[in-house]
Amino acid sequence: GNPIDSPEACPPEFAKAFMEGEGSEFVLDYSYDMWSLGMMLYELSTGKAYFGKKSPSQVTKLLCSDDFQAELGDVTDAKLKDLIGKCLELDPRKRPDITGFLLHPYFITTGIGPISF
Repeated sequence: GNPIDSPEACPPEFAKAFMEGEGSEFVLDYSYDMWSLGMMLYELSTGKAYFGKKSPSQVTKLLCSDDFQAELGDVTDAKLKDLIGKCLELDPRKRPDITGFLLHPYFITTGIGPISF
């Protein structure tokens, strides 16, 4: 299916490429997945979708706006809020890779214990 059917899982850089007609040439890498993971963690931790009941086109327009910033005030755990914030970085180069994600203090201090790679 069309990935923009559920744009809340799509990072802003994809939404912009899609709106410019370049979605089919967009190169996916781990930063796309980290954005999606951040949105999923937000929903799991708050019990609600980040964009609420907005339509796919409304979500895509919000993601394309130059002043979009992820608002995480409803996430009550400080370490989880930090982790979600890192996943929802606007600059894809600043999002963690999977190692950085798993080694985040949220996981190290909440029960999965030491990890060796």
